[in-house]
Amino acid sequence: MTGLVTALVALAGAVLLLGLLVSVVLGRRKRAAAAARRNAPSARGSVPAEPRRPEVRIAVAEPGVRGPLFQYGGDGPGFEVDAPFAVVHVATTGFSPAKGDRIVEIAIARVDDSGRVHDEYATLVDPGRDVGPVFVHGISTSEVRGAPTFADIAGEILDRMDGAVVVMHDGAFVERFLAAEFARAGVQLPLAPALCSAWLARRTLRTPDHTLRTLSRHAGRTTLDTTAALAAVRTIAALLPQMLAVHGQPLRYLCGLRPMPELDIDLPPTTRPVEVRESTDGWMASLMARRRLPTAAAGEIDAQRYLDTVTEALADSRLLGGEAQTLTRLGASAGLGAAQVDALHGRLVEHLRAAALSDVILTTGQIRQLRTAASALGLSTYFDELRPTSPQDLVASRAMPAPRDVRLCTHCRRPGHDRAGCPELASLSV
Repeated sequence: MTGLVTALVALAGAVLLLGLLVSVVLGRRKRAAAAARRNAPSARGSVPAEPRRPEVRIAVAEPGVRGPLFQYGGDGPGFEVDAPFAVVHVATTGFSPAKGDRIVEIAIARVDDSGRVHDEYATLVDPGRDVGPVFVHGISTSEVRGAPTFADIAGEILDRMDGAVVVMHDGAFVERFLAAEFARAGVQLPLAPALCSAWLARRTLRTPDHTLRTLSRHAGRTTLDTTAALAAVRTIAALLPQMLAVHGQPLRYLCGLRPMPELDIDLPPTTRPVEVRESTDGWMASLMARRRLPTAAAGEIDAQRYLDTVTEALADSRLLGGEAQTLTRLGASAGLGAAQVDALHGRLVEHLRAAALSDVILTTGQIRQLRTAASALGLSTYFDELRPTSPQDLVASRAMPAPRDVRLCTHCRRPGHDRAGCPELASLSV
C-alpha cells in the first residue's frame, strides 16, 4: 500500500513537472510570436521595421520631418496610407518634459476622413508632481488625485493609435510629451505616420492665427472649451474634413503602419465634463481679436507657444492678477529668460492698450479687466492712468481725430515706442 502511494506521488510530481516545462515552452513561443507581429510589416502602405534612431527633438512638425515617435506626412514625397486617423491632444504642466513637466490630461479619438468619430477616450493623468498653471488647462491638484498615471493608461492610447495615422495640433509639442511618457513607462514604439493639424490649417485656412479657439470660431460652429483635451480632439476631428477638402490632394507619408505594442490596461479613466459654450466671446476676447496678435521673433518656436498660451488664457479671462510668478515658471519651462518673458508680456499689454483706446467708450468694468490682465503679466501699474470715458470725452472725440499711435513703453512709460525700441534701454546696453 505504501509503495502504491509513493508511486502515485511520483507520478503526480512528474505530471506537474511536465506541465511546467510545457508552460515555459509555450510562453517563449507566445513572446516570440508577439515580437514577430510587432516587427512584421502591415498590409496597408507599410515598410519593414528598422532600428530606432537616437531620440531627437523637433521644433516644427512639417511634412518629411521625423521625430522620436512619428514621421510627418503632408504634401511632400512618399505614398498614401489607407487608414483612419487617431486624433490626440494633451494638457501638460509646462513646456519641457526634460525639465520635469508631465501630461495631466490626454484624449484620443479614432476618426475617419469625413470627421466622424468612431471611438474616443479621455482621462486626467496623475503627473506625480504639481499640476502647473491651472489658468492654462483648468485642472486642479485635487482633480488628478486618484487619477491613473500615464503608464496605467498607455495601453488605451496604443490601442487607438494602432493601425491609424496619428493627428496632433502642434505635433512637435505633443510628440515631445508622448515620447517622454512612453519612455518613462518603458514602452518602445515603432515609427508611425503622423499629421500636424496646425500645419494643415496654415496651408488651408485663412485665419489670423491657428490656435484651436480661432479655428473653431472660423468654422462657425458651437465652440467647445478647447482647454479640455477631449474638446480639443473633437474640434480637430470636426475641422479635418474642411481642411482636407481645401488641401485637395492625397496626403503622402514616408512611413507605413506597424503594429503597436499590446499592454494591459490597469485602471479606468478619470474624466472631467466637456463644457460647451455658444460662440459669444467676451470683451477681452474681442479686444484680442481686433488686431493682428503680437508674435515672437522668427524661429523662436517655444516663445511663440508661450505667447499663444498666455493669449488664450487672457482671451478666456482665466488669467487673474497675481499669476506673474506662475507665468515666470511657465516661461522658464519654455526655455525663456526673464528678459524674454518681460518683452513678450510688454507686447501683449501694448496690444491691449492700442485695441482698447480704439474704442469710443471705455467703461470702468473694461478698465478693471485691463488692469487685472496687466497685473497677471507682472505690469500692475501699466493701465493706472486710464479713466472711464466721460460725456466731455465723447464731445472732444467728435471734434478731434483719435491719436494714431497709442503705444506706451513698458519700461519708460512714454508713448510712441515699445520696449524693444526704448531709448533708455538702448543707452543702458551701450
